Amino acid sequence: MKEYTNEELATHTGQDDKPAYVAYNGKVFDVSASRMWPKGQHMKRHTAGEDLTESFAQAPHGEEVLERVSQVGTLKTAGAAKEQESGALVPAWADWLLGFHPHPIVIHFPQAFLTFAPVFLILFYATRNPSFERTAFYLMGTGMLMAVPAVATGLFHWIYKYARAQGGIYKLKIALSLVVLVLSTAATSVHYSKGILPADSVDYTVLGMYLILVPLIATLGHAGGIIVFGRK
Repeated sequence: MKEYTNEELATHTGQDDKPAYVAYNGKVFDVSASRMWPKGQHMKRHTAGEDLTESFAQAPHGEEVLERVSQVGTLKTAGAAKEQESGALVPAWADWLLGFHPHPIVIHFPQAFLTFAPVFLILFYATRNPSFERTAFYLMGTGMLMAVPAVATGLFHWIYKYARAQGGIYKLKIALSLVVLVLSTAATSVHYSKGILPADSVDYTVLGMYLILVPLIATLGHAGGIIVFGRK
């Protein structure tokens, strides 16, 4: 296979009838036919003609995506050795578990439960149907319980997938995750202590604790989107 220099790689941008090449771990791949690289651009974050070895450490996917494209050569660089050294820092069990993407799977459960809990509480006060009050309580309690593995898997991904990245967006996501866990626990506890809420008078304490979680969860989801897809 042909050996490419960084300068030669940089000319294969997918523009001006040039093929789109990217490098990873000392290997050069042709991504011209990939739907994920239209016109040599990937998710508005990466441009063909680059060595993506370091970028892969913070990508939401692993190197398995490169199995879908063809290797056309090798890259004359020391980047591969650096990648091999850094990759050795991830234990085999963590690398295996990352392949199942536990955080993306788990995170959607507390997001859904905690978002719909205040919706049903509002429906309860609007209709005075007691089943809505109980549904709101059960959703909040379930969301609180599911927030525990969501936070745990989020920290796991941060440590082993993103190598403890210190960017502000990561700090924001970690802080908000802990705040949501604490507030959902508090809301569940307060609602439980009050028992079945009366329909003829609004309990603003419980309602307020439920509602405050909605913008926090939305901000968490937005932060996660920035980490995965980048800023627009």
